Amino acid sequence: MSIVRWLALIAFIPFAARAAGNDLQLWRLGHPDPLLCTACDGSPGDVSEPGDPQAQTRFHRLASTLGLAFVPPFQETAGTLGQSGFEVGASSSEAFPRISADSWATSQPPPKVLSLPTVVVRKGLGGSLELGAAVSWLMDSQMMALSAELRWALIDGVAYAPDLALRAYGTRVTGTQELDLALAGADAMLSKSFGVAGAIKLQPYGSFGMAMINAQSGVVNFKPAAQDAAHPSFADGVFRSISLFDNRFLRGTAGLRLVAGAVVLGVEGSVAAGTNAVQYDNLAGGAPPPTEYVRLWSVSGRLGVGF
Repeated sequence: MSIVRWLALIAFIPFAARAAGNDLQLWRLGHPDPLLCTACDGSPGDVSEPGDPQAQTRFHRLASTLGLAFVPPFQETAGTLGQSGFEVGASSSEAFPRISADSWATSQPPPKVLSLPTVVVRKGLGGSLELGAAVSWLMDSQMMALSAELRWALIDGVAYAPDLALRAYGTRVTGTQELDLALAGADAMLSKSFGVAGAIKLQPYGSFGMAMINAQSGVVNFKPAAQDAAHPSFADGVFRSISLFDNRFLRGTAGLRLVAGAVVLGVEGSVAAGTNAVQYDNLAGGAPPPTEYVRLWSVSGRLGVGF
């Protein structure tokens, strides 16, 4: 898809967001705890319904996959822009989820690709420091993410040596009442700039670090098709929380930027993976929770302008 189309999609987010193919319906994952009803329609003699032991695992798989997809594609080198430097760009990010149908809580089958148009802004601060911000949108949903980063270049612009930087970032996802999703991460970056024909710069770069995902559910009506006016909360429940510091994924990226005057073109690939507990607290009886392996590949392309 061309970058022009991505810019058009971003401009019309308020209208495109009405499509709901990727909007979450967490009741589809099942309820981890027992409910006070089974039919939940007010019928006499309605008995309680036991919880599904796998529901929390499906919730963890979904939240972790979405969280990794929303890691912002800043697509930058370890070297900073300098005190007066400024760059703005539009990215096309594509994530490839490996998730089963029972863990994808929407009205549609699991997609092969999650597309996230993103606008990124970078500003140099001097002293080898740089700030960045990004706004991403998950297409065919109302979910958007706001991201910020701080980067410090330990080695910046030294001749015959690669640039080296440390980066920290955070992201908050909005647009769904059922899922409170946030993520943070830190990594080390390495890059080098090469001149070509005196007018073009090629900038290969790579990074390696950790992404951490925090997820909490709101109150979920697990029987949306039923109605019990006398006991409307009998069908309600929540998923167990997933802790930021206990839900960690190793993440590596490799990319290449081409800078021609003020124009910046870039492409990047990344992979993140980790095995983590599916909930923060222990199971009933004090047993530790089960673990779940989640992995996500993604690629992104970018067109930007630097000043």
